[in-house]
Amino acid sequence: RYRILELIGEGAMGAVYRAERPDGPPVAIKVLHEELGDQPDLRERFEREARALFALEHPHVLAVHDFGIVNGMPYLAMELLNGSPLDAMVEDGPLAPAVAFDLCRQVLQGLAFAHSKSVLHRDLKTENVFVSTAADGRMTAKLLDFGLVKFVDDDRWGESKNLTVQGSVMGTPAYMAPEQCAGAPVDTRGDVYSAGVILFEVFTGLWPFMEEDRISMFQAHFAKPVPSVNDVLEGGVRLPAELDAVIATAMAKKATARSHHPGKLLPPPEAIPALGPAPPPAHAPAREHVQLTPARARPPPQP
Repeated sequence: RYRILELIGEGAMGAVYRAERPDGPPVAIKVLHEELGDQPDLRERFEREARALFALEHPHVLAVHDFGIVNGMPYLAMELLNGSPLDAMVEDGPLAPAVAFDLCRQVLQGLAFAHSKSVLHRDLKTENVFVSTAADGRMTAKLLDFGLVKFVDDDRWGESKNLTVQGSVMGTPAYMAPEQCAGAPVDTRGDVYSAGVILFEVFTGLWPFMEEDRISMFQAHFAKPVPSVNDVLEGGVRLPAELDAVIATAMAKKATARSHHPGKLLPPPEAIPALGPAPPPAHAPAREHVQLTPARARPPPQP
């Protein structure tokens, strides 16, 4: 059903190709590397991502058109996006506040929809958010990479083994909730914590905790208070105090102090009037979606 045109991205787990189909626009085909297809845990994780994305039809979740197995090789046929990953957009500094607010609102809407379908992401980060730009200049954020997805409703999804054994630690350290760092069970509030990290990052250009290694990052999630966004911003820029309250609630150390509902995390735009309306985009040049690049490791800020 597809004709492969070219390789557009490759990583340790798999590759993404541009492909065309006779009945629609070009697509991105993601495949697991052949040598990894024989590893049951990796193969099942890939197939779980396919099931999750295929069922999550939402404007702010990457669309999957098809998935299956060809010659023993699992594949995903996904929409081909043009734009930039969110982490690239904040690499050189924070976004304009109104743009940051609008994109975060979209991310939270997509996450809330996934949770409503009993799907946890568990690896939410700016690298797994892709921002495409329409002809009218409007930016649209989409959630990507549900490779660590967890289904929390056996009636909906069918009973299957838990690929993440309790006590094991999986995820991206800069974004992980304290309970996830400890290898404890994670529910929707773990994703809410990661969303709080994203909020801090897009408004400041930095992670809340800038640590040099994995263990130090875990310790920071456990014990360090979340800094105020205004404490790390430079150039005299000041953001409304309401943002600190939202981020502090999302990143509460105890899961019981966080909301289960990411869609309710941000107040309506009129509640923070100082942010203003979202202006036309002026970010990095567009590039096709490639979700296999490794996460960047930012150095700690210099004194």
